[in-house]
Amino acid sequence: MVPLSREHHDALLFIWKIKQGLKNKTSLPIVVDYIKWFWNNNLKDHFDQEEKILLPYLPNEDEMVQRLRKEHEMIRKMVDKELNETSILILTDALNDHIRFEERQLFPHIEQTVSEAQLDEISRQLDYQPSCKTPWPNEFWEK
Repeated sequence: MVPLSREHHDALLFIWKIKQGLKNKTSLPIVVDYIKWFWNNNLKDHFDQEEKILLPYLPNEDEMVQRLRKEHEMIRKMVDKELNETSILILTDALNDHIRFEERQLFPHIEQTVSEAQLDEISRQLDYQPSCKTPWPNEFWEK
């Protein structure tokens, strides 16, 4: 699950950049564009990978599975809404909490629940390099 953890690090950096941008009084449209860009170039695929690769190894009624699905759906809806400063801060807090849940609870749960062969298969499927075709040009978080 190392590739997912690496992407979690990227998402935590994304959260920090947003908060720095808001602190620096970056115009809201720029921050919103960055959120949409990061969603389309990182988080959307990350969520899809977790759902397609990890969840089939756990029963649907597993509370961790239910929580992951619920939080993914909530974050998807937040990103799709019109964003203002308050909703952006709620989004960053929700994403931060979600990442912490996965790292501290879900991933250890999967490692304890599935077989070694299944873990190897998960690792094989996750062994990819994310590719972002369009870099973000504006480092608004730097002052």
